[in-house]
Amino acid sequence: MSTCFLKRFVPFLLTLFVGVGLGSLFQTERAPSQFTTRTYSESRQNYVFAPRDAGASSAPLAILFEPSTHMTEAARRHQTYGVVQLLVEYGANGKARVLERITTLPDGLTEEAVEAAEQTQFRPATINGQPVTQTRVQAFYFDMARY
Repeated sequence: MSTCFLKRFVPFLLTLFVGVGLGSLFQTERAPSQFTTRTYSESRQNYVFAPRDAGASSAPLAILFEPSTHMTEAARRHQTYGVVQLLVEYGANGKARVLERITTLPDGLTEEAVEAAEQTQFRPATINGQPVTQTRVQAFYFDMARY
């Protein structure tokens, strides 16, 4: 019984130690933890980082008002429900716009979510007192119990 256990346990231990050793040898250096907020710019390839110690003049994005969504008649008839996820850009100019539809629903529910996202009122995020554009995934839930 003990030899069977050793035959299985020893290779496991050797693999574990070799993996940990090799992992520590080839570990890449991590980014410093002073960067906490990542937002996309217009091209969605350049990032704006907000340092933790940016001071009192930096503030996160604040959603002030988000309009409610409504089920369409077609969605009620077909009993359509689910989640619409949108990639929304909250601009430094105070306007929201939908960049991408990540998940969609039929019967006009996606359009209802896009309309609600674009009518959202917010205070833009600021870094060192300057408003910045920020991008977030926003989810809109549609189910029969809510309407």
